[in-house]
Amino acid sequence: MNLIDTNANLGPWPFAPVPDRTGTALAAHLAAAGIRRALVSHLGALFLPEPMPANRALFATVRRTPGLIPVPVINPALPNWREQLAECLAAGPIRAVKILPNYHRYRLNARHLDDFMAALAKAKLRLILNVRLEDDRHKYFALRIKGVPVPQLAQFLLRFRSHHVLLSGIYKTEVEKLAPDHENFSVEISLCEMTDTLEIMLKKFPARRFMLGTDTPVMATRAQAAKLTGALIPARTRELIGSGNARRFFRL
Repeated sequence: MNLIDTNANLGPWPFAPVPDRTGTALAAHLAAAGIRRALVSHLGALFLPEPMPANRALFATVRRTPGLIPVPVINPALPNWREQLAECLAAGPIRAVKILPNYHRYRLNARHLDDFMAALAKAKLRLILNVRLEDDRHKYFALRIKGVPVPQLAQFLLRFRSHHVLLSGIYKTEVEKLAPDHENFSVEISLCEMTDTLEIMLKKFPARRFMLGTDTPVMATRAQAAKLTGALIPARTRELIGSGNARRFFRL
């Protein structure tokens, strides 16, 4: 099975001794876990005052690495977000952008998100909304950034009902809280951590809204892929989660 990873990253992660891979090395690492294509962002965009230097590094890398699909990070809390988006579109083609409200210190009820979401719709871009990048219990002790709260996610999904959003880095319990009232989101499984993850979650959440995500290099790539490849689920369901849903959602 040729898998598609919807949550991979380049760049250093300053809070753990994980590899800072080149694009070629990342592609080879993912391929060893059966992943042939990956949607990739740059971790530097979390920590810089403005994300474009990291996005430029991302674009330069993926141009030389087939199979890596760039997902630039936009910070809509900055007054130049339109310029950020325009530069990324010019550097593309791109299928999606990612936002990180908890790292960039804005709430999902911010008024500027109205114009931002309208701009994404006009550009026909998907949105990946990152809830967290690592388990909240494993954070560096001086880093007090928690995941985006479920009430904020719920309000956002209600406010932008016409947008179907991929929620990245979300917990199983959070999916279960959102699922009864909101159908306009899908999830990737990197932070849904438990024994028999998919066998359990598929009882309450439809297969068409799951995608594989590894959160490489913050999480262990092979362990995340094994959630899918080792799951006791029908072959058609495995194909949807492993690649089919991502191909449809991102028009790959």
